[in-house]
Amino acid sequence: MILIENGTIYTVTKGVIKNGSVLIGNDGKIKEVSDKKIKANCEKIDAKGKLIFPGFIDAHTHLGLFALEGGMEDADGNEMTNPATPAMRAIDAINPQDPAFKDAVSAGVLLVFTGPGSGNVIGGQSVLTRTYGKTVEDMIVINPVGVKCAFGENPKRVYLSQHRLPSTRMGTAKVFRETLAKAKEYAKAKKGKKKPPFNLDMEALVPVFQHKLPLRIHSHRADDILTAVRIAKEEFGLDVVIEHGTDAAVIRDVLAKKKVPVISGPLLDVSPKVETRSSSFETPALLAKAGVLTALMTDHPVMPIQYLPLEAGLVAYQGGAGEEEALKMITINPAKILGIDKEYGSIEKGKVANLSVWNKHPFSSVARCETVVAEGKIIFKR
Repeated sequence: MILIENGTIYTVTKGVIKNGSVLIGNDGKIKEVSDKKIKANCEKIDAKGKLIFPGFIDAHTHLGLFALEGGMEDADGNEMTNPATPAMRAIDAINPQDPAFKDAVSAGVLLVFTGPGSGNVIGGQSVLTRTYGKTVEDMIVINPVGVKCAFGENPKRVYLSQHRLPSTRMGTAKVFRETLAKAKEYAKAKKGKKKPPFNLDMEALVPVFQHKLPLRIHSHRADDILTAVRIAKEEFGLDVVIEHGTDAAVIRDVLAKKKVPVISGPLLDVSPKVETRSSSFETPALLAKAGVLTALMTDHPVMPIQYLPLEAGLVAYQGGAGEEEALKMITINPAKILGIDKEYGSIEKGKVANLSVWNKHPFSSVARCETVVAEGKIIFKR
């Protein structure tokens, strides 16, 4: 067992506890969270003058599939030879030795959504993974956890250069709708007496129609967001999460009404294309205030993974979200979007003991993460 004591605990869901203690059991779960002294014969971490946070969750990355160096050798997230490749699996391309995993741990980022890029209209299956472990099999929490799709500039640019469909937004919508229609018929046929011929791409989409997986849709412009929602949610009745959502604040009332979550960012990235020119630290706050379930992303390697807390700080202070709401955007909100909030995202009795201890609030550029506990084990000490 481990006892972290004398620190200020940011529970996320149950307020801030000053001079508090967290008792962690041998099973890797939180046994007790208290504002009183806890007596226990175990390893102790004195957090006097320090701040304790739940492990951070990055709701959208390409960690392990694209390296920061940007070379072809470590670029394995875009199979840009067919606009619809739902059977592609992130688990088959993740490199656990990518040094950015250690960067994530050193910043208290212990869980990430990672998967294919946005070169294809339907890019493949993403995973929820730990940022620590020797093998992919050790690291995976949920596989798959979503199916990556993309609207807007990226698939247009890729296939326009190949002089093939889709080279317009109409073409993207056609590929998206056609693939979903085929998958719907395939899923229906699987329930019948006469089974359809096995199709790996269609098999990958069957869980989407069973509401076991959401479509995680890359879209920046408001019209792209609404096209994606119109086709996926309204025509096919599927679960949708909007990723990036640069212009989402323009239609925040619509997204709130339709209960469509948005993962905003990366907000520290200098606008690399027309679609992202309206990027603003205010967007997440506007979405949250409208009632949209909102999380933040680094889109690593677009923005290095270790800057997730700093991005949240800018959303809190410059964007107007405030500390409490911005903290939710990298803890309990992504946990809710990923369907893991009963186990992760806050410091509560019974949840997985993913914690980090800081000398200052992690939203500060001078803050330093000093100790990281993952599933009840100390995995990092500065």
